[in-house]
Amino acid sequence: MSSEQTAWEMYAKLSARDRRAVDAWRDLGNDMVTSLLNSNALRSAAPTRFPVDDTADWARRSLGTDPALVRQEAAEHEAAHAVAARALGVHVREVTIAEDGSGATVYEETSREAEAVIAVAPQVWLGEFRALVFPAGSRGCSGDNRTLARSTGADAYNVDQARRRARLILGERRGEVLALARQLAQDGRVTFAGGGRV
Repeated sequence: MSSEQTAWEMYAKLSARDRRAVDAWRDLGNDMVTSLLNSNALRSAAPTRFPVDDTADWARRSLGTDPALVRQEAAEHEAAHAVAARALGVHVREVTIAEDGSGATVYEETSREAEAVIAVAPQVWLGEFRALVFPAGSRGCSGDNRTLARSTGADAYNVDQARRRARLILGERRGEVLALARQLAQDGRVTFAGGGRV
């Protein structure tokens, strides 16, 4: 077993807080082994240290008063929808965000199961993968929650299944989510022609 495989197994056993610390280091471009070591997540008695970068600076600012952070949150929210949809083979037509933090992801009609994964993706992305940057979690999910309830029949097992699937997809496609969010934050709109990658 390689050191990278071992590191991933160790990562899977960490608490959610320690995984977020490791993820913050991975967001800076480090491999899993380096991220595990730098995050201090393997020392149970020591407090977790987080990397100092622009995302850590964002986490210290107020979400409600920082327009750049509100725009970034909206971009990452919509990017999570789009990347999850595309990973499930659903054609995404367009992704947009507005200055007020609202946004939309327009995609083709799909199955209820796929729709549930797409709907829950931003909550998983912002609430788990990016919780250090957006400690309040994903705002503006009331429409997503209605879609999730409709597509799962509000059944807790089905919601949990959708969350698990979204977690796997987004974990494998972190770079795609961040790249699309960066483009979306800059341009406000991304249109997809055909089924190419993000």
